[in-house]
Amino acid sequence: MVSCSIGGIYTDYNKLNKQEKNNVVALTGNISDIQDYKKLYKTTAEQVKQYINEKKNVVVYNYVPFCRAENCISPNMFINEAKLKGYSALVITNTYLDAFIAVGNDFPLLIIDNSKYNTKLRGKYTDLFYKDLLGVSLKSINYASYYLFKDGKYIKSYKNSKDIQ
Repeated sequence: MVSCSIGGIYTDYNKLNKQEKNNVVALTGNISDIQDYKKLYKTTAEQVKQYINEKKNVVVYNYVPFCRAENCISPNMFINEAKLKGYSALVITNTYLDAFIAVGNDFPLLIIDNSKYNTKLRGKYTDLFYKDLLGVSLKSINYASYYLFKDGKYIKSYKNSKDIQ
C-alpha cells in the first residue's frame, strides 16, 4: 500500500508534532527583542514594518522551507549575504511545513499570522500579507522572494538574493 500526502496548499499547522505546536507562539513584542530562537513566531505585517522602521535598511526573505529551486537558499546563507551587504535581515516563512528545520539558529524565524486574513489558504494569506507590507501584489513583482527596504521604505524586489545591492 502506498500513501501520499500533499502539503503547501494550506498552513500545514496540522502536520506539526505536539512539541513543534508548543513552540509556535504569537509575537507580542518587537521582533528585535526576540531572544529565544527555538520558537516560531507568528507575526503581522505591522510588526515587520515596525522592525523595518527601527533598523532602516532591511532585506526580507519570503522563505519556503521545502523549496529546492535555484533562488531558494537557506536562511543562514541569506542572513550572511545580507549582513555582508550591510543590511539587517528577516526570514519570514509562509508555511509550517518543514519550518522547524531553520529554527534554533542565531536568528528569529517568523511565520505569517494567517488569522488576520481569515483564511488557511497559503497563497491567499501570503499575497495579503505582502500586499500589506510592500503596498504591491506579489503578482506585480513576479512573485519575487526577497524585498529590499532602505530608510524604512520598500525599494525593490529580487528573485535572486545575489542581485541585491
